[in-house]
Amino acid sequence: MKRVSKKFLMVLLASFFIVADLWAYQMSPLTASYSTSGADSAKVYTITNDSDSPIAVEINVMKRMIDIDGSEYTEESPAYFSVQPSKMIIKPQSTQVVRVQYRGPRTVNKEMSFRIIAEQIPYSRGAQAAKEGQTINFLFVYSTSAYVKPTREIVNIRSSASIEDGKVEILISNEGSIHQILNNLSVSVIGDGRSYTLTEEELGNKKGINLLTDSSVAISIPLPEALKGVKDVSASIRYE
Repeated sequence: MKRVSKKFLMVLLASFFIVADLWAYQMSPLTASYSTSGADSAKVYTITNDSDSPIAVEINVMKRMIDIDGSEYTEESPAYFSVQPSKMIIKPQSTQVVRVQYRGPRTVNKEMSFRIIAEQIPYSRGAQAAKEGQTINFLFVYSTSAYVKPTREIVNIRSSASIEDGKVEILISNEGSIHQILNNLSVSVIGDGRSYTLTEEELGNKKGINLLTDSSVAISIPLPEALKGVKDVSASIRYE
């Protein structure tokens, strides 16, 4: 199981390799939606080497999930997609086209989320590299979003709250069939005609989170003064 940060569009990794200069590249598109069959079940990605040196890149597909605390993690999922080519050397100032084809189940009741990851890997240029000595090189990793569309799109975000051991425990769940990005999320706890709206600090990484299908995130805060003495509470959420 491999963990990644929530907002993982491009990760910069630093390692020591025998190189002379900094390599960089671009990958597009950053987000794609796949159908389970037909022309839309395949996508073409373009990787552009902007540098003056050849680079080696490897493509992997990972299934994407969310922890209860809102952290994203991934798992290998080789059975869902084919990638051609999956490894390549890209010449300086040139592009490489990569075809990614969905190969999973034809019937998808709930959207499936993936990462199409292009990772720059060490590439030796032989005798020239050996003479240049050891320097610090930065290897780039592009992580793009990929979604396999469900048969029917249903939006259903539910929330609940309870008071336990002097804390308010809030649960936000995606029970629909597609992901929802909770932009400008606002969470209020209500009980006995009183209410309390969570601050941005209390929301933490939940504000703007991409809540994938079959995912839930929990928020725990000390019982606010405004709700002391209340026994039963509920949660109300708003987002854009």
